[in-house]
Parts: sequence; structure tokens; C-alpha cells
Amino acid sequence: MIILGLIGFLFFGAIGYFAYTFAQCLCVFSRLDKIINKKIVGVLSVAVYFYYVYINQDAIVEAFMKPINNLAAIS
Repeated sequence: MIILGLIGFLFFGAIGYFAYTFAQCLCVFSRLDKIINKKIVGVLSVAVYFYYVYINQDAIVEAFMKPINNLAAIS
């Protein structure tokens, strides 16, 4: 169970980093970086990602635990 928690935390961090870098890329591509610092846009996108994870945490935990429950039903 600890390993699954570590894998989930690693996945959570990896997607957060992706949201940060992807928002910076979109900021530069759309030339928005001339008005707003691209790091601010990256931090805002991570905040939106955290918000969506917080709002949907029940569905995320259910999806994360479904394979474990299926393995328990097979045994």
C-alpha cells in the first residue's frame, strides 16, 4: 500500500510539473509573456490543477483503488 501511495504521489507531481511547463509553453507561444511573466502563468496553472484534484478527489481515489479491489475479489 505504501508503494501505491508513492506511485500516486509521483504521478501527482509529474502531472503538476507538466501543467507548469505546458502553461509556460502556451504563454510564450501566444506571446502572452510580453504582458505577464511566464512563471506566474505556470504557477496559476498548477493552482488550477490542484483545485481540480481537490474537487475530484473522491473520483480519483475510487479510480486508484479499483484495481486493488479487483485483485482482492479474484483471490
